This record gives sequence, C-alpha cells and structure tokens, in this order.
Amino acid sequence: MTSPRPTVLRRLAVVTLVVSLFAALAPLAAGLAPVAAQGEPDPDLSAFGITLTPLVEGFEQPLGVVQPDDDTGRLFVVEQPGWVQVVVDGAIAPAPFLDITDLVGSDGSEQGLLSLAFHPQYADNGLFYVNYTDLEGDPVIARYAVSADPALADPASEQVLMRVDQPYPNHNGGLVLFGPDGYLYAGFGDGGSGGDPEGNAQDLGTVLGKMLRLDVDPAAVTAEEPYLIPADNPFAGQAGARPEIWSYGLRNPWRFSFDRETGDLWIADVGQGAWEEVNHQPASSTGGENYGWVIREGAHCYPEGDDCATGGLVEPVAEYGRDLGVSVTGGYVYRGAEMPELAGVYLFADFGTGLVWGTVPDGDGWATTAPVETGLNISAFGEDLAGELYVTAFDGTLYQVAGAA
Repeated sequence: MTSPRPTVLRRLAVVTLVVSLFAALAPLAAGLAPVAAQGEPDPDLSAFGITLTPLVEGFEQPLGVVQPDDDTGRLFVVEQPGWVQVVVDGAIAPAPFLDITDLVGSDGSEQGLLSLAFHPQYADNGLFYVNYTDLEGDPVIARYAVSADPALADPASEQVLMRVDQPYPNHNGGLVLFGPDGYLYAGFGDGGSGGDPEGNAQDLGTVLGKMLRLDVDPAAVTAEEPYLIPADNPFAGQAGARPEIWSYGLRNPWRFSFDRETGDLWIADVGQGAWEEVNHQPASSTGGENYGWVIREGAHCYPEGDDCATGGLVEPVAEYGRDLGVSVTGGYVYRGAEMPELAGVYLFADFGTGLVWGTVPDGDGWATTAPVETGLNISAFGEDLAGELYVTAFDGTLYQVAGAA
C-alpha cells in the first residue's frame, strides 16, 4: 500500500452502503479505453444496497479472511503481526491456528504476515501456503502443514518456496492464491521506494512487480525443488526471463482474485501519487500481460504529462484519482446466492478513504458505480465456499457483505 496505515477508526455496529444511480451506472473516468466484456450479462444495478454486518471483533491488523474446503465451516483470519486466527461459531478460537511472529518482520506499515492460501486438497493433505516478510524485510512464500490437531498448524513444518531480496520496505504485494487451474499465484510489488527507481516492474529478469504462477503439486515437488514451472507459463524457456512470471508491469498489487464462475482474474494495483487502478484478465488469457507500470500509472503516462509508448500495454478497467482515495483494495466478483442483484459485480474499495465501488461489463467495455462511503479502513475482501463475501477492516472487525438493511 502506498502510505502508512491510518489510525484505527471507531467500531461501527452496522455500515450500510446505498447507491442510487441515475443512469444505471456511472461511467468510468475519462481516458479509459473500452475493454471486451467477455460475454457476461449486464446486471441491473439501477439501485442496490449493501450492508457490512459485523461478525467478530478483536483482531489485530487483519489482512485477509479465507475458508478452506474441509467441511468445517471455519473462517481463518490473517493478522499482520504474524498470527492466523480461527473463527468458530462466531468467536475467535482460544489459540491461533498459526503463530510465526518470531519469523515475521512487521515494523514497516506494509510488512508482516500478508496472506494465507489453503491447498485445494487441504482436507486430504493438510497443506497451506503463506506470504510474509522476514526479519530482514524480504518477502517469503512458505508451505506449512496442519498438526495432528486440526485446530493447530505445525510451525516446524515450514518449507520455504521462495525468498526475494526486497530493496525497500514498501510495495511487498504479498497475496498467494490458488487459481482455478490448480496453480499457486503470487503477487509481488516493484521493490518499493517511489517511481520504481530500479526499473523492476518492466524487467523480466526479476519477480518484483510481477504476478507469478507456480506448480506446487505435493506429489511432484521436493525439498530441493519446492515448486515447478508450469510448461505453459508465458516466459518459460525465454532467455533472461524468470520462468515463474505470469504477468508484469505491476506497482503493488494489493489483492487479486479469480471469478469463481468465469475464471477471470482481477488485479487491483496501488498507484504512485495520482491514480489507483483495477485490471482484468480473461480466463482465456495465456499470460504475459504488461499492465504498464512504470510506463504508466493507471491509464496515464508516468510521470503524468509525459509522452509514453503505450503499445502492448493492457488498459485498466477502472481507475480513480487522489480526490477519491490513496490505496486500492482489490475484492471479488460476487457469485453468492444471498444478493442476486449483485451477481457478476466486482467489488473493490480504497483503504484510506473507505469508499467502495462495483465494476461490471457494459457493452464492449466496463462501467463503475458511484463510490459509497463506509467509514472503514478496508484492508481485504474474502470469499467463502458458497461465494459470499467478507471484509476485514483496521477497526479490528470481520464483516460479512449482506443485503440492504
């Protein structure tokens, strides 16, 4: 994220978001080229409401919520200092599922335990993956296993898949997430500072500023080779390029997700000083997209006002300026059953201002709703097995996205 986390806001019993749209949807900011809508129907959003219902309070800097496919109904909440807490029957379990605070460096506002991803066969193999910054401030992707007690992970089971030299303490990205293809995707920021001084985002010789795609099949990997390169990764076999790379040109991807129905990939990328952006990759993609940083910030040349060559760059599907926010938080396309009026809507937020938007296909392009104020520092969205959505916020509360009150 771009700037230090704001101070914790007061707890809100219920946050109600209501959007009345005069022309069904507010148009995207000027300057965005239309992007093919991949055939999704346009939902009717002439008026809708969303309520963020508090489920559990008492978390410390929560950065994500995940539900494994293990028939327990548990929710797991990632806390930045280095804990993973379990929510059972509406309460935090007495002991954390995972405590790696002795490994995690979280002094910087963008450092810490940043994400958790359960293996798709977690119910059978008990494996999960995390991304954290170590005591030196370097990002680490590691695999862990559950212990004999299903309520506790085995902290001694760590196997490091990747450790990346991070030149500055910010722009760590940090999300790991399994895609519908069974591969593990990981997002890394450009290495930090401002303006990508080392040119990492456009350099295929580093994983910084990239989205990675890794094969972590437990039947195939070894301690010496903890992940494999999918044969169809776009830069596999290309001289001078890291074969792990799936896409590039990212500044600080703060949360990406897959549409559980279409398989499309959505990436929210935190801007430098003027524009926040949301990118979309259709499921039909074979990878290799260049999202433009540091050539562009959003759909604008960087520095703004300069001329830049934009050939081959992927246009964002939504953006907003500093008058509306400072640090985008990516969300999910809603595919649950409780709010059919939101089917197919991609929800995202701004951490600093608490605004929430929805983006949908609109003809040959995209359209974004007017922003709605929540009063929360929204750090992450989460999705359960049924497609219902959740929000973690820096008031220490886990919220569920529900219908209008």
